Amino acid sequence: MPFLVALEYSIVNVTLPGLAAELDVATADLQWVLSGYAVALGAGLLAGGRLADSVGLRRVLSIGLWGFAVTSVAAALAPTFGVLVVCRVGQGLSAAAAMPAALAAVTTLFEGRTRVRALSWWGAGASLGFAMGAVLGGVLSAAAGWRAVFVACTALAVAAVVLVGRVVPRIPPAVTEPPDWVGAVQIGVGAAAFIVACTGLAEVGTRPVAVLLWFGVAAAVVATVRVRRRRGTFTLVPAGFLSRRPILVANLVGAGAAAAGGGMVYFVTSFTQSALGWSPAASGLLLLPDAAAAAAGAQTAGALTARFGVARTSYLGMTAIAVGMSTLAVTPVGDGALGWLVVGTCLVGYGLVLVGVVASIQASGALGGGEHGLSGGLLVTTQQFGLAVGLALLSLAGVGGYRAATAAGAVLAVGVCVALRAFGGRRGAAVAGLTVPARRPRSGMVTSATAKHSDRTLDGG
Repeated sequence: MPFLVALEYSIVNVTLPGLAAELDVATADLQWVLSGYAVALGAGLLAGGRLADSVGLRRVLSIGLWGFAVTSVAAALAPTFGVLVVCRVGQGLSAAAAMPAALAAVTTLFEGRTRVRALSWWGAGASLGFAMGAVLGGVLSAAAGWRAVFVACTALAVAAVVLVGRVVPRIPPAVTEPPDWVGAVQIGVGAAAFIVACTGLAEVGTRPVAVLLWFGVAAAVVATVRVRRRRGTFTLVPAGFLSRRPILVANLVGAGAAAAGGGMVYFVTSFTQSALGWSPAASGLLLLPDAAAAAAGAQTAGALTARFGVARTSYLGMTAIAVGMSTLAVTPVGDGALGWLVVGTCLVGYGLVLVGVVASIQASGALGGGEHGLSGGLLVTTQQFGLAVGLALLSLAGVGGYRAATAAGAVLAVGVCVALRAFGGRRGAAVAGLTVPARRPRSGMVTSATAKHSDRTLDGG
């Protein structure tokens, strides 16, 4: 599932020029092919995760995948740009149902070192999907046009449905009460408004009223959630869930990594095609080493966390992002550019996935029954928020060009490390939930017993 969702987001990037020419779309409006998907995904993730806990993981996962397949077919047949954007929104909502259900299935079905291994493959699948999307997008659009991209996504979604039916067992709902649909709408509207506002920050000089209006909508939604929370009617996120230190820190660190390095592919592909004159296919092939590095980050996350703890492993990942973005910022135009780009993208990819998997390991060790879907939806939601904020900030910095944007990403990564370091020492680490385990588990991997030991340490016990 992470492979499919990541692939669908990136595969469309390189098809935009051909799409714009066929559907007669203005350049300024093209962003909605990407933003429509991202906004719907970010808006629906939390509700999708809670629905999985209430209805059943396999059922929600299958519904999401079928919805993804149907909306992909509709996108391939879209006669106008408006219809295509609606289909992209449908794809995003379908992915928002399937993504947290799939992550919840991983954390529910596996425990201890097998869970760590499964989460590692999860991270590797997401990074591989993102990189392969850029490659396949260039190849398919060159061979058969942009519509072939959505046909390929339909086939992958149908294959995933068949695989889920054969591999994922029936898992009974862990929550008996119905989902808080009012809360789901509140979070969805607030998330959508916030992401749209962040997306528009790059154009705040020409559209200040619209940007402020969207931020105002997001703030108003937060106020209504607080009112319902005080009255005890907001149950989408149970009271006290985010106050658990491992869950809170996992979400904050994941969001910070996404903000610092999540926009790397966007800036690099723009740089290679504009400044270096590369073709879309060549720009996509550049990301294959990045996918391998990201897979390495996923596969080493469990062992590094068990040996060094969550804090130090998170420092390592954020440092890789900072060094990678710095490398990209000084990439020369001309001879030697390829080497700098490969090194920079690989470092960023490694760091992003390393931090993402560590965050999943940290959060999953603090979950009770009926919370796996909620946790999965929340983790991906905060990462989407981080990506939206980071892309907006880096795009603002990028008014000075590609180098300024990537350098800003490096500064942001260092800032996240400084924020983590501010919780240093036993007392600070206890506040943040970042205490390094006092001893290594015998298996060499993170286990449930290790998580319990860490929780006792965080509480000062």
